[in-house]
Amino acid sequence: MTGKPKTHQVLLAAGAAAVGLAVTAIFVAEKRRPLRSRTQAEPGRSIVNLMLGTMSMAVINLVEKPITQPLARRAETKRQGIAQWLPVSPWLRDAAAVLMMDYTIYLWHIATHKVPFLWRFHLVHHVDMDLDTTTALRFHAADMAISAPYRAAQVVLLGVSSRALRVWQAWFFLSVWFHHSNLALPARWEHLLARFVTTPRMHGIHHSAMRAETNSNWSSGLSFWDHLHGTFRLYVPQDEIAIGVPAYRKPSETGLLASLAMPFGPERNAWVPSPAGTTPALERSTVQHRSQDIVS
Repeated sequence: MTGKPKTHQVLLAAGAAAVGLAVTAIFVAEKRRPLRSRTQAEPGRSIVNLMLGTMSMAVINLVEKPITQPLARRAETKRQGIAQWLPVSPWLRDAAAVLMMDYTIYLWHIATHKVPFLWRFHLVHHVDMDLDTTTALRFHAADMAISAPYRAAQVVLLGVSSRALRVWQAWFFLSVWFHHSNLALPARWEHLLARFVTTPRMHGIHHSAMRAETNSNWSSGLSFWDHLHGTFRLYVPQDEIAIGVPAYRKPSETGLLASLAMPFGPERNAWVPSPAGTTPALERSTVQHRSQDIVS
């Protein structure tokens, strides 16, 4: 009886160490092989992102986890939810649950852009005018609180066990950290990787100030969903992309207090260019017509 808990703890520690090493490696690599040139002053921008990320993580730990973890234990013990109804081994049920979690996050991501109320909060993530690993943490705390009921519904309806939930959480965090990074991978490698997972070039296009490009590459983990739904796009030169949204081009508008207040202030059309802070890259993104088609 005592052997199983110890083994379980060792596996958890090993998994956490592996994720930590991967996160560190990506952070170091993006500094050495940057994909895009920075446009904002540092370290101020990164500090703001880290502070927003700290508040978001606090909400996840205080709101989401106390809800989802008991629900995951119940789904497993009561055999409730789609994955738990499958007549296969527990490991295959967990694999199915992780796959379904990944797909339903794709759907949720689309909703955060298309539903006006959700977009008001998700916009805080997109106004960052540079894109790197710190952007992976830049979410409004209320955005995390709003997503908690959806996450709970995922666990219940999909039948996500405690083990599957932990695996998905680790995979999701590592994937988000990777595809937000400013890491320049060799083009051939990235084109191959993009067939299976979301990559930095893919997500750089999603963070473009050109709305047609933002409305692509919705996947947060596996890229299968973009290929499946025809929303995959890769062949846009990164040096032609202005990161952010046209309406927020002043650093003062993306600082800590401004970001926290943004969802609650007067609504602004994010895609109407602001006269202040316009750059040549932004002009290319909002005026130039690009001929690249969405490819699958």
